[in-house]
Amino acid sequence: MFRRNRFLSFPLVIGAAVIGVVSGKAIFGPPLDDYWKKKLEGEAAAKEAVEKSSD
Repeated sequence: MFRRNRFLSFPLVIGAAVIGVVSGKAIFGPPLDDYWKKKLEGEAAAKEAVEKSSD
């Protein structure tokens, strides 16, 4: 009785997706940036250690 459509409207889905992406970046962005920065520094240090040990 209250439903006219069985499916969600396209603008509603797009709006929800945009809100999800923006809020996800706001919540998880800074910790992920720190994680990848530390991981890349660790890999660079490990590569440098391997190069020094092979000399």
